[in-house]
Amino acid sequence: MTLLELVRQALAELGLANISGVVGNNDQTVRQVFALMSRLGGDLTRDHDWQRLVREHILTTKAATMAAMLTENSAVVTVADTSGLSPKWGIWGTGARPFAQIVSVDSPTQLTMNMPADRSGTFDLQFSQVEYPLPDDWKKQIPQTEWDRTNRWPLMGPQSGQAWQSFKSGIVYSGPRERFRILGNCIALNPPPPDGLLFAFEYVSKNWVLSQDGTPKAAFTADTDTTIYDDSLMVLGAKVLFLQAKGLDFSLEDSQFQNLLDQCKAQDASSPALSISRRPANQFLSNRNIPDGSWGSPQW
Repeated sequence: MTLLELVRQALAELGLANISGVVGNNDQTVRQVFALMSRLGGDLTRDHDWQRLVREHILTTKAATMAAMLTENSAVVTVADTSGLSPKWGIWGTGARPFAQIVSVDSPTQLTMNMPADRSGTFDLQFSQVEYPLPDDWKKQIPQTEWDRTNRWPLMGPQSGQAWQSFKSGIVYSGPRERFRILGNCIALNPPPPDGLLFAFEYVSKNWVLSQDGTPKAAFTADTDTTIYDDSLMVLGAKVLFLQAKGLDFSLEDSQFQNLLDQCKAQDASSPALSISRRPANQFLSNRNIPDGSWGSPQW
């Protein structure tokens, strides 16, 4: 159903007058139902990982090695070319303190770090992008979907603030795997990754509305727009919010809405088969029957 059809259905079930249009309608009741239905759709994106809103995002890491002139106790760095660099980039190598990051790009040949250099000289430094913007339609992350596809291992995280600072500030600050944290509407990575790694993750999109030509968007803008949700769910939800806003009894409608919401969630995607039987007790190989060492020679 289109937005116009949804609002007409809600108004009819509430015993209110029919309308010819929604967007731009100055009738107070129509405007209220429209606003409540819009809020309902946005709220439902947080309530469940709807399969029609699940997206995959793949990014490619960026890094470059350049000769840089440093001065001890100064945060100023001089390079041949600062084009392409930004405060989302980190600096790694001799003379730069661990996890140094660009604060500002001051000129075509000069930038400033967030920490002063610990020695003077000209060194080959790795400049790596360590913060990558989340997709424009990102609403929330789907946990444990973050992978380094180049090396075929999961990213370590999301890190808490405490773990993040411990890794960046402690004695041990390097390792073979990337750590990540969602920070500042970016996915932040440490240690600074080399160039060309493929990272992937899944997220829930905020674009729950579809235009007439199928283009996803985050809000209603035309009477012909549709949604990714069940039509009855939108009508019932709008009725609940409308009756609640008017101070009327909405207990019956709310019960119907919650039941329908549970059904929609359960039927949104496939579910695994779960066994209620005990797990098999006999295992041929486990940490209980493999020796720590002294395997001996195979007998053929």
